Amino acid sequence: MPPSDKDREGGVASEETLNPGIVKVESVFNAKSRLAGGVNRAVVIHCSDHRFQEAFREFLSEGLGLDSYAPLVIPGGPYFCSLEQLQPKFAKAGFQSVSFLIKRTGARRIVILGHRECLFFKDYLQFFFPQPDLNRKQFGALGICAAALSDRFEGSGVEIYFADAGDDGSVNFLRIEQV
Repeated sequence: MPPSDKDREGGVASEETLNPGIVKVESVFNAKSRLAGGVNRAVVIHCSDHRFQEAFREFLSEGLGLDSYAPLVIPGGPYFCSLEQLQPKFAKAGFQSVSFLIKRTGARRIVILGHRECLFFKDYLQFFFPQPDLNRKQFGALGICAAALSDRFEGSGVEIYFADAGDDGSVNFLRIEQV
């Protein structure tokens, strides 16, 4: 039975209605921002590395002009697409997440972001790519990812970008195109 108006406080059902006798729920923060409206523009896949989060957000909103997007943020970001043969369950979970986001949001654009010195790539994947240095290995893997996403999600444009960090901490975004 759904909660009645008297069970609601500030739009949230009371703790007794949600979980009688199981947990205590209390409000700890009221956001200034409101739920986004409008149309979702893209599915964005990038790494969870804390060093790049602010730069990723800035690039997506100011560099690409995305006012609304559905983020898929996991260690290694889009590199799960290059793991179908090596770690099929990990790849499958990633593809299922992208499929869900595309179906539920209607996005027709997929943006994948890699970054310099990706620790996930460095620790788990670099050994499977023949290119001579880490960045080139990452570029190659991103190309494989873009092709896999294009094949699976026909009609969705896939864009590849790479966050290149300078020694001074600056972050420059590069566009990678398949040739």
